[in-house]
Amino acid sequence: MGGLGYWAGFDGAAFVGWWSASSFEGRPEVSGVGYRLTAASWGRGLAIEGARVMVDQAFARPEIARVLASTMAAHTGSRRVLEKLGMVHTASWAANEKHEVPGWRDGEVGYELARASWQAGHRRGQ
Repeated sequence: MGGLGYWAGFDGAAFVGWWSASSFEGRPEVSGVGYRLTAASWGRGLAIEGARVMVDQAFARPEIARVLASTMAAHTGSRRVLEKLGMVHTASWAANEKHEVPGWRDGEVGYELARASWQAGHRRGQ
């Protein structure tokens, strides 16, 4: 879908991570937003900065009615990023990880942002 995709971030020549706004197959009204940052890039505000651009990019498509994201329940930093975007926690589920990573047993959480909420946030200057 035009306007959606993946973006890489750099600080000078150093790769800091990637962000995405992606479509869901068969669901043109929904976009997913995601990101992954290098550990050296954590705590610098880059996740929220890039994720905010991705949400705006998704809602620039008139057919997008809502944006979804998920993270591990234990990733409190990512959960804060999603909440700062105005997203609301809508679901929790058990993880199906094949590789043990710290916190994987706590499961996954889903977040959602509706277009109307995004527009209201823009009117308030968020």
